[in-house]
Amino acid sequence: MVAKKWSFYKACFILIILVFPRCTTQKISQNSFDYLYKKSQRDLNAKFTVFHLNDSISKLFYSFSNEYFLYKKTDTGENYFSNIKLSLKIISEDNINIIKDTLSAEVYDKKQDDNFIRQLKGDILIKLKKGSNYYIDIELTDINKKINYSCSTIFTDKLTPLSRQNFLITNQKQDVFFNNYYKPFEEIVINTHLNKDTSYRIDYFKTQFSIASPPFSTEPMTHFSYIPDSSFTVYSHNKKINMTLPEKGFYHLKTNHTTKDGVTFFVFDSVFPKIKNTENMIFATRYIMAKKEFDECMTSLQKKTSVDKFWINIGGNAEKAKELIKKYYTRVQDANSLFSSFKEGWKTDRGMMYIVLGPPNKVSKTKFQEIWTYGELNNRNSITFSFVKVINPFTDNDYYLLRNEILKDTWYQAVDAWRQGRVYLDNQSIRKQ
Repeated sequence: MVAKKWSFYKACFILIILVFPRCTTQKISQNSFDYLYKKSQRDLNAKFTVFHLNDSISKLFYSFSNEYFLYKKTDTGENYFSNIKLSLKIISEDNINIIKDTLSAEVYDKKQDDNFIRQLKGDILIKLKKGSNYYIDIELTDINKKINYSCSTIFTDKLTPLSRQNFLITNQKQDVFFNNYYKPFEEIVINTHLNKDTSYRIDYFKTQFSIASPPFSTEPMTHFSYIPDSSFTVYSHNKKINMTLPEKGFYHLKTNHTTKDGVTFFVFDSVFPKIKNTENMIFATRYIMAKKEFDECMTSLQKKTSVDKFWINIGGNAEKAKELIKKYYTRVQDANSLFSSFKEGWKTDRGMMYIVLGPPNKVSKTKFQEIWTYGELNNRNSITFSFVKVINPFTDNDYYLLRNEILKDTWYQAVDAWRQGRVYLDNQSIRKQ
């Protein structure tokens, strides 16, 4: 559990996909992951998920928006086509400075009309041998524009045949789910290459988790005991499990009762990752609210009026308040998309820092850690935040901030900026006090 916190598919008109594997082992000059939390990555609405077919072959499913790609006429016809190259780098988790393999695919898409914004979807086969974990760095290139977009880094677990990537989650039409969260009463199909006919136990947890504490907090970490609120059994027929997720919370399908390996389904509000409910808006604003302000909003009979009043007070007028509200809750939504795991992304340590301080200027990763830098690298006025990866059976997306009292001034500098009616800007350098 946590601990210390824990004890433990093609779009229409995609004409051709050409895959060119090139087995290589080469050095990477650096391990910068700055793009992960940048706006350009989110604009593409690029999503990826991995499904292991057997011990040596996996499949990467992709989905990305065609909105920002250039469509041009071919030399021999009147139709407009986009030409997009999808490039992958396979990196060992144990040494992220070594590229184990590379491959690429070209996706051609035909323009149909002027209003044709949609998601382009497909899949690529990848050689991933069992016994190791890997990262897959993914880049999209608009050949017509000659522009590259670094999109994502996917962690793949090939150590055990019982991990979550041995299950592919789809709807009844076999459309792949790319997110790790679902809506209440969502009907899903769990596909697996494992046993043809077997039963699995699912544990359901209704637990509500608290929000992250400030980065300077000295309070001890809270512990979570693996005690489900209820359990039930599902059955696999022809390597498929049909299931409905009726309630908010999370469901853990266990494939190993000893290690608690398996796949987890996180069920949040139907509008998630957006926040529409007024009470949830108040909760998500707690990071910049004083306790008295928060309590007044939560106990008010007119909560919407109360939270609007808070934003007008710090903005100075309704127009400025709208700007602050849009920026703040966009960050909340982004945090939900980026950092959700067993709890909503805005409640996590990385979500907290992303909302209040904005996306970091620099991001580096190791096997066990993410390091965020605000300001320029090696600049004495810059500051870093270290997030340690927490190993637990529910998610690969859980990181815990290494808190320190010296972060108090930095934190309040950002909070004060919001409370003075100024959006704490993306990529703004932090001035040490």
